[in-house]
Amino acid sequence: MALIQGIPGEFEPQPWGEAILRSRELLLLRIARRPPDHEVRLPGLATSPLHVVEDHTGRALTWRHDGDELVVRLPDSAESPVVRVALQGKLRIVPPDTVTANADGVWDLTPIGRTAHLVARRAADVAVRFVGMAEPDSMHHIRLAGRRYGVRGQQLTRTTVGPFPMPALRVVPLAIPIGVRRVLVAPVGAVLASIHPGRDEVTVVVTNFGRTPARGEVELALPPGWSATEQAWSFDGLEPGRSVGWATRVAGSPGRHELRVRLEAGRRSASSPYVVAL
Repeated sequence: MALIQGIPGEFEPQPWGEAILRSRELLLLRIARRPPDHEVRLPGLATSPLHVVEDHTGRALTWRHDGDELVVRLPDSAESPVVRVALQGKLRIVPPDTVTANADGVWDLTPIGRTAHLVARRAADVAVRFVGMAEPDSMHHIRLAGRRYGVRGQQLTRTTVGPFPMPALRVVPLAIPIGVRRVLVAPVGAVLASIHPGRDEVTVVVTNFGRTPARGEVELALPPGWSATEQAWSFDGLEPGRSVGWATRVAGSPGRHELRVRLEAGRRSASSPYVVAL
């Protein structure tokens, strides 16, 4: 994938120490723990370095910039040096929770914080489907890729929100409303099948991200030796922005397993696998 355009931000603590922004275009790497291979790796650096030197001596160091990861070879010394990285522009990062869309242009997110970070492989108009609970009378402002929609809580988790013009290869933040436990983002026009696990069952959900009613057939593909009370369903007249789901009990060998859905709903059919643990 081509180089991703990052966003302004700061680095989290690293296994070897910390990366500190000294000025707008100067980064200091403070090495507290020298890696065994003497190479310091800083993931998430979207801005290209200009040069890398040892801070106290000014001696040039060997480095490479692989995608958004900076790798610096430390000098042979018993001391832990400070590395000075001059940047070719303002510091921009790719946050560690950044998720790139799958081959269908879909993001299936289980957020752990209040903000998610998305990267699209190609530019596309997308819509967002929030899964969770929201107060019916609450008001939410959904912002993504420079566009904003005001949505009341009673609609937030019942229909898709959008469209949003996602650019290609650029980190785009999405604020997660309180009460949302899962987020589906898909291209406008897609019909998406997703899997939602429960305590002793899974629910297969089909969401219409298109602009016209959808119809089709869906099948839950099980690992060898597994069984389900139901595996196949059909739907018709699924309105734009809406979802339909079917719950089924599954049984199989213990452990973590990836479940998939086969969806036939036209050429924009998309599916998001899900790993479940029994």
